[in-house]
Amino acid sequence: MTADDVVASINRWIKLSSLGKTNFSGAEMTKTGDYTVELHLPSPNVNTLSLLADPIPAAAILPKEVVDNASDEGIKDYIGTGPYKVKEWKKNQYLLLEKFKDYSSKGREVKKTPHVDEIKISFVSDESTRISGITTGQFDVALSVSSDNAKQVEGSQNAKVETSPGGFMGLFYNADKGVFKDINARKAVNAALNSKDILDSSYGSSDYYKLSSSIVNKEYPNYYSTAGKEEYNQHDKKKAKEYLKKSGYNGEEIRLMASRDYQDQYNTAVVVQQELKDIGMNVKLEVYDWATFSDKMSDTNQWDIYPVDWNARSTIFQGFWTTKGTSVEKSMDYLNKIKAAPSVKEARGDIDAIQQYVWDELPFTLIGHKVNINAVSNNSKGYEYNLGPIFYNMSLTK
Repeated sequence: MTADDVVASINRWIKLSSLGKTNFSGAEMTKTGDYTVELHLPSPNVNTLSLLADPIPAAAILPKEVVDNASDEGIKDYIGTGPYKVKEWKKNQYLLLEKFKDYSSKGREVKKTPHVDEIKISFVSDESTRISGITTGQFDVALSVSSDNAKQVEGSQNAKVETSPGGFMGLFYNADKGVFKDINARKAVNAALNSKDILDSSYGSSDYYKLSSSIVNKEYPNYYSTAGKEEYNQHDKKKAKEYLKKSGYNGEEIRLMASRDYQDQYNTAVVVQQELKDIGMNVKLEVYDWATFSDKMSDTNQWDIYPVDWNARSTIFQGFWTTKGTSVEKSMDYLNKIKAAPSVKEARGDIDAIQQYVWDELPFTLIGHKVNINAVSNNSKGYEYNLGPIFYNMSLTK
């Protein structure tokens, strides 16, 4: 791997990836030597290293010739620098990786040791099949286990549950048009919600969620903040009705959008619908498949409010302000101040400020954080999860 490979790969990532386009517009990686590079930014970004290290979508380094021969739609040759290489890939079925015998971790702070000869990643969308496979010994790891099935895994003799910080469940408002363009309507909803009831319905047990007013998990202390926490989880119907009256709401139908493809989001919507009806709102629950839901999200003529969860990150660079309106546009000013800070420590005031802004202006209501649940066989060692599964240090006892 040379500087030429890094320059070609990172500049392509900046141009085409969601993280690159959002956070590094106008940036350029340049070569300063055969094995040295510089990243030139049009303005400071304190999250640069975190963004480059993020695995989704990864700033992967590929051979320059692979990048040069690739179209914008995607690469054709999957060549990296890791301990495993692609042996076979059948789309929508499985990805088979084999140990790369010439790999070395020498000189690296993070050791990657390929203990097993092959790793087969099967794409199994049906959770019951994944649970059956992990409990019977067919699989060594099963990802995305629901809280409903966690007890079944724990009760088996072959596997155990592994948890890690999850994303937050949020209720997003159409602040561009309609009822929720008025801040008092958003405050009415926020005052009415009982986060514990909603999360109990979505995740079953408090073992699998956390009541928290912070955008970022407490496990990531650099960006964790309690600013505005007094506005969180109020479940105060009287106050909610007062805000609703101030908003001038007059019984208009409110379209609450949800998808059954993500059961926790659907369960959240069902409870939210009832809690809003209890304060006098006329709420219609509209349920779609995820593809249709995603299409409608981008059109503010199609909905008024919806729940969705965002994956956890250790920073708040993500653009989870997905709706439109003044409340969303103003939040970008706070994000830009954080990015421009010389260090995370010096950004603390702006981190607290954006957290306070979220609770004051309510571009969305944060309901709480879920816990990621994965299942690992008792014969496995070395499995880790850090924003995604890490397999390279895994081994099997038998």
